[in-house]
Amino acid sequence: MKPKDKAIELITTFDKMLSQRHYKPDVETKLCALKVVDEIIKSREEDSSFDDKMLSLSEYHSPHPMYLSYWTQVKQEINNLL
Repeated sequence: MKPKDKAIELITTFDKMLSQRHYKPDVETKLCALKVVDEIIKSREEDSSFDDKMLSLSEYHSPHPMYLSYWTQVKQEINNLL
């Protein structure tokens, strides 16, 4: 799944959850999705194989959910969506 698609999926999931609780979905949804991404990144800080900076410099590298560059791009896409 591409980072933008994952960002949309997270926003949509939280939007549905929060709209049922009478929150402002646009702001709260974005904050929740960003929190999830931050937690994923934080949980993998100690894992040296998570950081794929060297791979991401290659034009042939496609971000994968197992690596930092993917989640960094998901976070950027969430910020771009709302």
